[in-house]
Amino acid sequence: MNKKPLNGSKKRNDNKNIIIKVAILAEEPFFWGSRKFYHKIILDNYTWLKDDIRYTITTKYLYDKDIINGELNTSKYDTLLVPGGGIGNNEALTKGLTFRKSVKKFKQNIANFIKQGGGYIGICGGVALITDLKKDSEEKPQTITERLYNKSSLGVSCVSSYFKCLAFPLFYPFQYKHPEKIGNSAYSFTFAPGETVDGKYIYAVGCPLDVDINRDNPIFSDFTKEKERIRWWAGQALIIPKDPDREVYVLGKYPSIDVSENESTKICAWRYTGGILGIFSGILKAFKTVKKNNMSLNKVPLFTFYLAGGWECSGKVVKLGNSNLPCMTAEIYPNNNKGRIVLCSLHTEYMVWNGGHIEENENLGDHCLGKGLHRWKNIDKLSDSLEKEMTNNWWMLRRFVAWASKVPDNHLPPIEPGKITKEVEDLIKNHVYWDGNYLTQLKNI
Repeated sequence: MNKKPLNGSKKRNDNKNIIIKVAILAEEPFFWGSRKFYHKIILDNYTWLKDDIRYTITTKYLYDKDIINGELNTSKYDTLLVPGGGIGNNEALTKGLTFRKSVKKFKQNIANFIKQGGGYIGICGGVALITDLKKDSEEKPQTITERLYNKSSLGVSCVSSYFKCLAFPLFYPFQYKHPEKIGNSAYSFTFAPGETVDGKYIYAVGCPLDVDINRDNPIFSDFTKEKERIRWWAGQALIIPKDPDREVYVLGKYPSIDVSENESTKICAWRYTGGILGIFSGILKAFKTVKKNNMSLNKVPLFTFYLAGGWECSGKVVKLGNSNLPCMTAEIYPNNNKGRIVLCSLHTEYMVWNGGHIEENENLGDHCLGKGLHRWKNIDKLSDSLEKEMTNNWWMLRRFVAWASKVPDNHLPPIEPGKITKEVEDLIKNHVYWDGNYLTQLKNI
C-alpha cells in the first residue's frame, strides 16, 4: 500500500491512502506522569474514509533529546502534539530557564517546525509551553511558576495564556497568608477519588464543563450542538490580541458562570502548616512507599510532595476569572508555509460525568495532597460501558490533528464516539475506577 505523509506529498489527493504522522512529545521532567498513553490509544492507527481517500493517523513518542537533535521536521512529521500534565506543564517550567543552550535549541527547533508548515497541538500544559502568560490588566507575572510559564513561550503563537494566579501547592512561599494565590493549581493535585450516587469511586480531578462551541471554523462547522461537556483539569483561559497578525479562530469558550463562582464546583484554598517536620515525614513515607513496592527512587521527590503532612482549610475561595473567555483556539502562522496551531486548555481525551458537587475533605485527621483536600460527591450513576462518558469527545482530538496536518476541511474525521476496545477497558480499570488502594491513588494524581 503506497502511503505518504501529508507534508511529504505535493498533491494530497494523488494517493488513495494518506498517512498523517504525529509526533507526541513524551518527556516527563520531575517524574510527574502525564497519561500520554491516552493520546496513543485515541490516535494511533485511527482511520477514516472520505471520497475514496483513506486517511490513517500514526504516532511516535519524541523526547527532548530528539527535538534538540533535529528529529522533528516536516519531512518526517505533519504535527507535534504536546500533552498536558507532567509533560506540558513541566516542560513549561523547565523551558522557562532560557539561559540554557539546550532550552534555546529545543524551543528554536519546535518554532522552526511550525514556520516550515508543521502543525502544533497543545493540550492544557502544552498550551502553556508555546504561549506567554498574561494576568489581569497590566499586572506582570509574579510567582516563580508564572514567570517560568511566561518565559517558556516559543514566540510563534499570537495567543496568550491567562491565569489570575498560579503557583504550586506546598512550594509557594507566601501560601500561609495567601493560599488562594496558587490559583488553578488548586484544581490539579488536590482531589481524593470521587463517589457516585451508587457508591462507586472514580478518579475525579478538575471539573466537566459545558463549553460554548463556536461553529464558524472548519473543526466544528458541522457540529450541531451549541454546547459540549468537556473535562477541565486546571487549564488556563486564552487571550487573543485585538488586531492579530494572522487568521485565528475561537473554537470554544468557558461557561458564563465561572468554575470558582459555581456553587457545585468552587473550592477553598488550603494552606500548608507542616513546616520542615511535615516535609521530612513526607520524605520518610516516600522512601517507605517506594521500597515496599519496588519502585524507582526517582519517585521519591514526587511522593514527598504528595505525602508531606500538615494542611488546613483557609476558608478562602480560589478565584479563577475564566468566565466567557476562550478555552480552545486555532490559528494559521502568517507565512507562505501556513503552519497550523490548535490550543486546547481542556482535556478532550478524559472522561466526563454528570451531577455531583465538590466538598472540602476535612474529616481526615492527617491531611496531605496524596489523600486529597477536596473530593467529588453524588456524581450521577455512570453507564455500564462508559462509552459516552469516556470516548464522547475523542473525535475532537482527531479533528485537531487532521486540521493541524492540513487535511482538507471537508475531509476531517467523522463526529462519533470512540469504541470500547480491550485497550480502553484496561484504561478504565486502571485510570478511571479506584480500587481502594492508596498507591494507585497516588499514581493517578
